[in-house]
Amino acid sequence: MGKRPSPRAPVALRGEWAALAVTGGSAIALWQLLGSVWPWLLALGVLGVAAMIGLRRPGALAVGLAAADVWWLAAVPLWGWALAGGAAAVAAGLWWVRALRRNRSGPLAAGTRLPAARAAAEGALPAAEGDGTARVRDRGLPLPGLGQPVRRWHAAAALAAGAALLAVGAVGWRADAAATAARQQAELDQAHAAAFPMILPRSGADLVHYLVGAIAQHRPEHACFAFLPEAGRDFARAFGAASCEAAIDRLSRQLPGGPRAGIAYENATGAMPLDGSATTDLGGGRKIVNACQVNVSPPTAGPGRLGIFTMQQVDGAGSQVTAYSPCL
Repeated sequence: MGKRPSPRAPVALRGEWAALAVTGGSAIALWQLLGSVWPWLLALGVLGVAAMIGLRRPGALAVGLAAADVWWLAAVPLWGWALAGGAAAVAAGLWWVRALRRNRSGPLAAGTRLPAARAAAEGALPAAEGDGTARVRDRGLPLPGLGQPVRRWHAAAALAAGAALLAVGAVGWRADAAATAARQQAELDQAHAAAFPMILPRSGADLVHYLVGAIAQHRPEHACFAFLPEAGRDFARAFGAASCEAAIDRLSRQLPGGPRAGIAYENATGAMPLDGSATTDLGGGRKIVNACQVNVSPPTAGPGRLGIFTMQQVDGAGSQVTAYSPCL
């Protein structure tokens, strides 16, 4: 006589598939969030060991994926555990809801009379009858770890706890993402603050070269970054413009000639756009640059009266334009 299949075998197999779905979904989500691929190797290692000892069941892969999930979660704050726990609780709650409905409305509902052989094959727990049939007893659904029948409040509690954990995890994730973004922005600001003085003009001649290049190339940003806001506004006002960028644009439109006028203007200023007497050192890294007589040859190549600039050295490197006044 053949061995009768265990009534709990189908339930255990369904439980393994459910565990595989939960651990697999969590693994994919954590992989996408964290990016590391090394935990996948751990899952494959566990699966390989299980195969070598002859354990070829969905539960073996679920154990491997669970180990990978733990590895991923070890690298994240508590919100990661909350998300994983919430997903597991919601999955368990939905599984129990489905099982309760099937147990209530399926062919094996309590009190159903079946042939004894079919009842045994279906994994039921029959009560033998004298007529060769069996009446299925209400065996309930086992609550993992407690051996208790599953009730509606178990499913409701699992779903509520899962929703709460998911909400906590989502809030923590968003807060952590915001903190990370703020930290990265602070690092960028710090790097910019360290690099900014290095690209500022170091002399009056450098400042004039910046201005001439910006006018010639129609690129206001090549010069206006060196102005403090108030100095930029004064510079714009002197040329009847609304901003420093608009003033540079207006000066660019004054260049005579065709498309090569900008190149001609840059060549006309040469390497020495200012005389040495055009810069007055006031001490403390502060100087006044008189650019009202820029060396432009021929003079018709472009503007040569750019104004008077007050420059202040920044962190021992380049200098910003802190004040501006037009030529008299």
